Amino acid sequence: MTAASTKSFAAADDLPTEAVSSSGEPPRPPRRGHRFGTLALSAGSTVALILLFTAFAELGSRAGWWNDHVLPAPSVIFAELGGLLTEPQFWLDARRTGIEVAAAILFGCLLGFAAGLLFWKIPLLGRVFEPYLVSFYAVPLVLFYPVMIVLVGINAMSVIILATIMAAIPMALNTAVGLNQMPPVYMKLARSLRTSPQQTLFAIAIPAAGPYIVAGLRLAVVYALIGTIAMEFTTAQAGLGYRIRYLYEIFDNIAMFAYIVVVLLLSCLLTIALAAVERVLLRGRNA
Repeated sequence: MTAASTKSFAAADDLPTEAVSSSGEPPRPPRRGHRFGTLALSAGSTVALILLFTAFAELGSRAGWWNDHVLPAPSVIFAELGGLLTEPQFWLDARRTGIEVAAAILFGCLLGFAAGLLFWKIPLLGRVFEPYLVSFYAVPLVLFYPVMIVLVGINAMSVIILATIMAAIPMALNTAVGLNQMPPVYMKLARSLRTSPQQTLFAIAIPAAGPYIVAGLRLAVVYALIGTIAMEFTTAQAGLGYRIRYLYEIFDNIAMFAYIVVVLLLSCLLTIALAAVERVLLRGRNA
């Protein structure tokens, strides 16, 4: 390779990664009104689909297109849900699941974020453990629930541990990928400014990997909820997942679907909260 070609590669490596339009003008950020319009369209479409499905289910149940044991009418389910809100047992189950989901999200995100940073700082460690994490990610961790029962007993801790692991894996993988995909010019800038390791991490590395970290956060929250409900459904003695299984076993379909609606509402609330967190974390990038 000639000296000229080496120089061209070095210069290209130091160029900023932002694209320039063919007219020579810098790219314009998306307008705030356009983002709000897209968000409103997405929310409106979701609400319209939910209402359409509810109307179809109500019509099909009343017309006898299927048996009520398969899917009761939404009006009957919502009436049962209103009665559940007055029962102390429901709030005990909801509190148990809420604590487990919150603990799994908190510990899973912290553990996964720390692991992703470690894989970035020590690339050899990342190359060694990343294939195992990817393989472990594809395994349903419900299989390990009997092991957790033997180790910690039939309690909330066994559910929290497995749900935390399910949340930590995508958080770790996305954090590591985001940090490794960071343009090298950012680290060169940090060295030229003689920033401290803390400044490099919090002012340069983490903001640069922000979209990947937020994607990992989304997956972590989803898997924390899925893991918690799945573990409760298996052999837990309390919680929304346990109650769904119990009502299924005693053939109380209406109450079972009411609890399923509660889980769906919890998922929607987590999605809305995640959207708000994403806007806060990526505010500087989208401004």
